[in-house]
Amino acid sequence: MARLTFNLLFSIVAFAFTCNAQNSPPIIDLGYASYQGTFDSTTNVTNYHGIRYARPPLGDLRFRAPQPPANVTGVQQANTIPPSCLQGVTGRSPTNPFSNQTSLSKRQGGGASEDCLFLNVFFPGATVPKKGLPTIVWIHGGGYISGSAAGFHGSDLVNEANSGVVVVTIQYRLGLFGFLAGSEVKENGDLNAGLLDQHFALQWVRTHISKFGGDPSKVTIWGESAGAGSVFQQVIAQNGRTSPPLFRAAITSSTFLPSQYKYNDRIPEAIYSEVVAQTNCGSTSDTLACLRSANANTLETANSGISQSGFFGSFVFVPVVDGTFITQRPTEALKLGKVNGAVFLGVTNTNEGVNFVDQSTGPTVNTTVYAGQLFPNLGLRLQQKAARQYAGLGTPLNQVNRMMGEAIFICPTYYMLNAFPLRSFKGEFAIPPATHSIDQVYYWQSSGTPGFQNADFIKAFSQSFLSFAMSLDPNVKFDRTNILPRWDRYTLGHPAMIFNRTEDGTAPDIHESVADRGLLDRCSSPSTPMKSLNFSLLLVAFAGFSNGQSGPPVIDLGYASYQGTFDSSTNVTNYLGIRYASPPVDNLRFRAPQPPANITGVQRANTAPPGCMPSGSTEDCLFLNVYFPGSAVPKKGLPTIVWIHGGGYRGGSSSTFHGADLVNEADQGAVVVTIQYRLGLFGFLAGTEVKENGDLNAGLLDQHFALQWVQTHISKFGGDPSKVTIWGESAGAGSVLQQVIAQDGRTRPQLFRAAISSSTFLPSQYQYNDKIPEATYNQVVNQANCASASDTLACLRRANANTLKAVETRIDGNAFRGVYPFAPVVDGTFITQRASVALREGKANGQAYLGVINTNEGVSFVNQPPLNTTSYVGRLFPNLEPQQRQEVTRLYAGLGTPLNQVERIVGEAVFICPTYYLLNAFPLHSYKGEFAIPPATHGIDQSYYWQSNRTPGFRNADFIKAFSQSFLAFAMSLDPNDKFDQTNIAPRWDRYIPLLGRQEMVFNRTEDGSAPDIHERSTDQGLLERCRFWESVGDQTGQ
Repeated sequence: MARLTFNLLFSIVAFAFTCNAQNSPPIIDLGYASYQGTFDSTTNVTNYHGIRYARPPLGDLRFRAPQPPANVTGVQQANTIPPSCLQGVTGRSPTNPFSNQTSLSKRQGGGASEDCLFLNVFFPGATVPKKGLPTIVWIHGGGYISGSAAGFHGSDLVNEANSGVVVVTIQYRLGLFGFLAGSEVKENGDLNAGLLDQHFALQWVRTHISKFGGDPSKVTIWGESAGAGSVFQQVIAQNGRTSPPLFRAAITSSTFLPSQYKYNDRIPEAIYSEVVAQTNCGSTSDTLACLRSANANTLETANSGISQSGFFGSFVFVPVVDGTFITQRPTEALKLGKVNGAVFLGVTNTNEGVNFVDQSTGPTVNTTVYAGQLFPNLGLRLQQKAARQYAGLGTPLNQVNRMMGEAIFICPTYYMLNAFPLRSFKGEFAIPPATHSIDQVYYWQSSGTPGFQNADFIKAFSQSFLSFAMSLDPNVKFDRTNILPRWDRYTLGHPAMIFNRTEDGTAPDIHESVADRGLLDRCSSPSTPMKSLNFSLLLVAFAGFSNGQSGPPVIDLGYASYQGTFDSSTNVTNYLGIRYASPPVDNLRFRAPQPPANITGVQRANTAPPGCMPSGSTEDCLFLNVYFPGSAVPKKGLPTIVWIHGGGYRGGSSSTFHGADLVNEADQGAVVVTIQYRLGLFGFLAGTEVKENGDLNAGLLDQHFALQWVQTHISKFGGDPSKVTIWGESAGAGSVLQQVIAQDGRTRPQLFRAAISSSTFLPSQYQYNDKIPEATYNQVVNQANCASASDTLACLRRANANTLKAVETRIDGNAFRGVYPFAPVVDGTFITQRASVALREGKANGQAYLGVINTNEGVSFVNQPPLNTTSYVGRLFPNLEPQQRQEVTRLYAGLGTPLNQVERIVGEAVFICPTYYLLNAFPLHSYKGEFAIPPATHGIDQSYYWQSNRTPGFRNADFIKAFSQSFLAFAMSLDPNDKFDQTNIAPRWDRYIPLLGRQEMVFNRTEDGSAPDIHERSTDQGLLERCRFWESVGDQTGQ
């Protein structure tokens, strides 16, 4: 019996051992060491804790860059949380800025040591994922003086991502061990050792993460507080040119940017001297060698003592500008676009500053004195200006809370957003009290309990980060129960996703909101040499720079006064966000624009305005931007270009078009205005109801109103109102066409002398009461739940804007590709007849015209091969008669495959032929061009004249100059041959004369792609025949 029991026990043990061996996580060979982790069946995540990524930074390696770890034999068990790096003791001081952070003790893990350069890896399941997964590298916070990877369990993020990511948490040197600065460290060590540790860890990830199932090409770095500040530093590291790239995306939760001095500034030097004195190294000939030989406990005592003596909310041991890894002030680097990574997501808390201000000082705090204590390089004058900037924002205590939160956390997030134009997203955690770091427990859920325990909210908030890390877009949901609404990209001032709860605390309240213009004013660029009362002064001052130049002039428009900003890098003065009309909301929805209300005081025109719904974030969007050369208003009235953006009459904004591009391409010889107008159903809802109780074509009326503004005010900005050229691309070019034919071509006084269209867009333009606009109106009414109202238009005026936005999205989404439900109509007043008829009758505003098309305009508007050409054209133009459809098939037969034919149909009918209609309306006063560099598709030519945010495909300086300056020369003198730069290689343009040869300029490159090929040619007669056909069926196509 005993033997049987022994054998049974042996069998059980053997079986258990066999099962354990089979289920044990794999041994990962890193070359220098092999590690085996542990599988946690409760989370279904495998953990590798305490992987050494660098040699212990001890002895002579103290205050030096990290070095590769030594080789270790045998299998290392990666099952123990590593010791944290040596910590400061700010948490023990009553004046500790982190005293309200309940998570601090959890961050510190078990014990602390200088030998702390370890990381942890977490992957889903018990075996290494076969498919490389997106990888998140988490950088912990703690003011650069405390914290560790210990309190962050990677399984949280792995499971929130539905097992779709690998997670790495890293440690780095802190306090004086990681951020001691001064000339001695520069000469005999390495500055910013803590940042170099992070960089070294990211290199480790690139080399080894594939062995853990991660994809090294899909790395996102993410951090909170000082961890977010570290993300900021890695983004600007090495002038934004780290190669090979170490990450593709960056996320910051409360971007932390305290005073970042140059390494040899008086303050870092004073701190170094204090460290030397407190460690009894003052009498040595080599003070840094003495510090290297000092006992770690001695240094830790100095670390804590010096940090504790700092002003409440200030940080002693932090990154510096070292001249090598961090080469310039962070704000300057971002302004110049020196960034690593492709995309960015930034989230702040509403009340970031509260934890960093001694709340017991409320009754006695002085805002002016506080600014000087927080930023010791400020003089009294700047302290007072800072205080005035926050005057009126609550009590003095509320003001310094705001000052601290905005200067150190919130504004740096906006600097990052602006450095990733059209590639960034902004969020705000607003659930009260919304103080610093309170958002962490909503994604690091094992570290604490969220204050708002609503599963839908937690999922929407946490999965936003995970979706972004996995796909670079928080809208790509991997969990269909996620209630997050659509999150628009951040574009120079708007919008942000607000994560809040309802006032009664019972449900989530997650919505987009336009950024507070007052906040953006206080956060304006620190390089702006203007004498405005904004936070740029603080940032410039504490960085050791001063700028006493006077700012751009204050322009009095009668209803408001605006002051812009001068950009020394472009030598252009910008006035951004000038209101030209009242907000078209409530009873003004679906009505013509009205003059803006009077505003007292000077308005800061330093923030790009929010875009118009539905692609933008607000209905209150009727703003324009003005750009003039130099820092003072030009004394001689300059030709003025008014740019109208495209976007199919449903998207786009002025924010992505930086007028400085055109000012400088014109050799500082022009003033530029970019305008916004209502879009989609907000700007182009049609039907009898709108005709009788509102105003049709509101978007066109906005443009017209903006052009009237230009006539009235542009001389105050140095422009000549008698020399205005309107220019647009796609729907912007279509808008140019509409303004040309507006009011039967008899607008008085004239609002422009010349017109330029790049890809003239003329979709079906029906009579306002045609069956198609009426059907669209009824769709809107039904989907907005207004069908039962006695006054449907009044009901639509009362409807929530987001409801209408959702309606528009559905209607647009259901439309046939290439068909635009919300576009201009023939309204009988502003647009009195079909465009092609008006132009044929010579009803045109303006004196001269330049039209440029792309060779393959239609390709972008056809998404699949058609069954046959006849059926396709019937869906594109549903009012065409059967015999007319057959004629289209005949005309395009032989022009390639059926797909090629329908691409030609869309391109010619909607873009190319309307350009010829315009040319014919300006006999002897027009020029025709064609952009032909392959693929020569719609919109691709824009990057050759709007160059600051786009990269031309053919990077030939001679070509770019010849192409872009053709437009500018025409705008300045009505003749593209009137060259202001004699190095321009463009050959002579002949006028386009309908009856005498029809010459047009072709902009191409040679077949081998090595040189420009710019030449004139005669217009293709077959194309003109097809255009005559499209003109003849205008009654049916609505053109």
